[in-house]
Amino acid sequence: MKKYLITWLILMICLGAFAQRKALVIGNSTLDKHSFKSSLNDAQLAADALLALDYSVEHKTNLTYSQFNAALDKFKKTLQTGDVAVFYFSGFTKQECEKNYLLPVPDPKSKEEQSISVDVVLEALSRATESFVFLESRQVPGSFLKNPCGKDKGLAAIGKLANNQAFAMASALDKELRAKDSKYSVFTHALFKNMTEDMMDFPDLMAATISDVKAATKNAQIPYWKSNLKAPFSFFHPEQPLKTRFRLPAYRSLEGGGSYNF
Repeated sequence: MKKYLITWLILMICLGAFAQRKALVIGNSTLDKHSFKSSLNDAQLAADALLALDYSVEHKTNLTYSQFNAALDKFKKTLQTGDVAVFYFSGFTKQECEKNYLLPVPDPKSKEEQSISVDVVLEALSRATESFVFLESRQVPGSFLKNPCGKDKGLAAIGKLANNQAFAMASALDKELRAKDSKYSVFTHALFKNMTEDMMDFPDLMAATISDVKAATKNAQIPYWKSNLKAPFSFFHPEQPLKTRFRLPAYRSLEGGGSYNF
């Protein structure tokens, strides 16, 4: 597979097809009285890794509904054919009737619960030739998030992806992840470790990430992913060194015994 990847990448270079790489990284650490303390560290890790991989990165934190929409709309308008687009979100999410939503930081000026559909994010990124969505998502305890279809049980399967689009999230389908006191989350740590260390086709990247997460959590946490990529894709290219100094932080031996949440 690696030999095939190298051949493909050489062909892409010869065709002048190395596109602009763009990323929008968002970390939201609060939702009402609930907090996701590692989300800002996770988002910073994602931003640093993507910068090292030569992506232009918009890094935002603790966005309200209007700020979230504005950041997504601005990012969408920058995308064009030939681009590679990455969206990373670390924060609270919910499922409602088999649809997935990202939950912005509450706006004190609004009393209504506001959310961003994952489908809207996927559609926004589809303007790029290749696009990726990564979610380090957490659910909140209690029933204040009213769901007409029953209890929120984590996130549902992604129904449809655009051409050359991929999606991955920290947990298995319908599996709740709760925020814990930790410095980094294991899915984000494993994802960007593998992404920045070796050339891997996307399915191989996810297989390596899942293996690391399962090992760290003793099979208690199993990430989910889905891909509609039409050709091999690697974030890391051996002929192109990392653009900035990047050192993956440790996540073991931290307060609480580890960074994973399940």
